[in-house]
Amino acid sequence: MPRGVKRTPESIEKQIEEIKTKIKTNQARIAKLNAKKKALIASKEKAEKDALYQLVKDSGKSASEIIKKLSK
Repeated sequence: MPRGVKRTPESIEKQIEEIKTKIKTNQARIAKLNAKKKALIASKEKAEKDALYQLVKDSGKSASEIIKKLSK
């Protein structure tokens, strides 16, 4: 009954190197995605702050009045 291909130390080393290369590639991809995520979160927070500021401005009350009201 066949038991599969016998692996030589050289073929195993080659596979290990291929895996290391794939790991490095994916780590670089993850770093890029994390940077993009961070930029998107910052953009979202800025939009929320701008919307909040506009609501405060439209309310006719000062920022300190709103802060005082929210602090209660």
